Amino acid sequence: MDVKTFYTNRITEIQGYEKSATRLLRLIGSLRLVAFLATLISVFAVIPRHLPLGVILLILSVVAFFWLIRRFHAINLRREHLRKLIQLNREEKESLSGNFSFYDNGSEFEDSNHAFSYDMDLFGEGSIFQYLNRSATTHGKIYLADLLTGCTAEPDTIRSRQESVKELEEHILMLQDFRATGNIYPDAFEDVKMLQGWINEPVYFLSKKALMLLAKILPVLILFSVPAAVINSGMIYLLVFLYLTQLFLVGKNLVLTGKEHQSLSNRLNALRKYALLLEHIEKKQFRSTELQEISGTLTRQEYSASRAFRDLSRIVSAFDNRLNFLAAIFLEGFLLWDIQCMIRLEKWKTSMGAHFDEWMDSIARFDALASLANFAFNNPEFVYPEFAGDTIIEGRDIGHILIPSPERVCNDFNITGKGVFVIVTGANMAGKSTFLRTVAINMILAMSGAPVCASEFRMKPMKIFSSMRTSDSLNKHESYFYAELKRLKEMLDQLRSGEELFIILDEILKGTNSADKQKGSMAALEQILNYNGTGIIATHDLALAAAENDHPEKIRNYCFEIEIDEAEMHFDYKLRPGITTRMNASLLMQQMGIIG
Repeated sequence: MDVKTFYTNRITEIQGYEKSATRLLRLIGSLRLVAFLATLISVFAVIPRHLPLGVILLILSVVAFFWLIRRFHAINLRREHLRKLIQLNREEKESLSGNFSFYDNGSEFEDSNHAFSYDMDLFGEGSIFQYLNRSATTHGKIYLADLLTGCTAEPDTIRSRQESVKELEEHILMLQDFRATGNIYPDAFEDVKMLQGWINEPVYFLSKKALMLLAKILPVLILFSVPAAVINSGMIYLLVFLYLTQLFLVGKNLVLTGKEHQSLSNRLNALRKYALLLEHIEKKQFRSTELQEISGTLTRQEYSASRAFRDLSRIVSAFDNRLNFLAAIFLEGFLLWDIQCMIRLEKWKTSMGAHFDEWMDSIARFDALASLANFAFNNPEFVYPEFAGDTIIEGRDIGHILIPSPERVCNDFNITGKGVFVIVTGANMAGKSTFLRTVAINMILAMSGAPVCASEFRMKPMKIFSSMRTSDSLNKHESYFYAELKRLKEMLDQLRSGEELFIILDEILKGTNSADKQKGSMAALEQILNYNGTGIIATHDLALAAAENDHPEKIRNYCFEIEIDEAEMHFDYKLRPGITTRMNASLLMQQMGIIG
């Protein structure tokens, strides 16, 4: 079954479940009305005539009414989950046709100073990140961005991540449930930041021994004083005293409890979300080392992580009862509700808070790996790269993942040893810049643990450094040329310090005149070769390509050619050995009517 058929079948299947859930909700709604009417009938019609029967009917109808309410909420949540599944399968089906605009593009991660991400369109509209991102959490999105920009150079780490991605690819239905659950409840970076801050704050109520004692004794005393007051009217003064005492204690701490409640109540949906996501991970038995490590951090405590988050969300939900005025009158005066909730929260913080960061990191790691696994599932023709020997890069049929398969032109490419630099020449629009990005993006994917767009791919993990899209800065009073020089200096400084870089340059020194550009480009290339720099440069400057004569062991020339037939240009986007023989700037200007 191909991937598109899989998503089509999933939509049809889940729509059936969703319709069944809708019918069941209608039935429960009707039964709930019947239970409510039975309650009224038992109170106003049966009890006055037959007390025992009326009481039994009342109890049964009330119990049934509240049970049906709980079932309604549970099935309604299930229906929402099914609707999210239908939506994400529709989106996946659309993405296979090249429309992935509904996914978060990670524009907040754009950084023009990063070693390569800005040049490679890693973030922003129509970016690599938007194509890959299926994050269910904000922290998962951040972790995925870190994977793409960090590019670890440790082969064992990458292989371990590959095994995790391969395993998760087998569990695509579980990943869809994980995402659908995450999409029901929103979360934000501020949620985790606030919870971390709350956990790190010192406890207050647990440190007040007298208040802790009163919190235990007063509710018990007042509950015993209620029947005592019924039996002996003189005891009503004790009841009132105890009631007012508890209200006084609640009022005295109202500012603190109110602030705490508001902060945590705003994160209630996020807490519920984390509990459900953690439960998805905990329920699965994994084979790969990294996934076992992630799962192990969630279940090695006395409580599982999901149970701990459920407990915290229940405490916060119970704390919300203070917002109901009628309920608050009873709860605060009879049970010291605010203080009891604060004590429970601080006990949770004391016993579970130390694991919070580890649990959130586990969710984020799993979430990021899930995005890569979904990418692998959508592209079964892609291969997982190998990391062996000193080969810098060796690939067959390497293509750009953002170019749809029917339009994608793939090329073979290899750099077998360190210190080799490839110069790519070609006419405008012939495919030079796209090829540079194709190589870099597949290297980034490989080092992230994902499969790559190729039929074979082998590489040595190493840092990538590019200079393709340098821009001027009015704020910093920097010209385009100066900004480009700064970029080149940064690269050379890293080479001088012993960094092993894979360098990608596109038409360097564009910000100066031709003679200066040629001289400066040659000097920059000589510096790179002196420090055994490895990489690719695309250029229109055929004189730069002539450097192969001076460095035959270090420089290799490749080109993209065009065919010109009666003022018509044809591009095949195929990489060939050698130096280009055709340029097309004048012809393009003629076709656009700029020159005659």
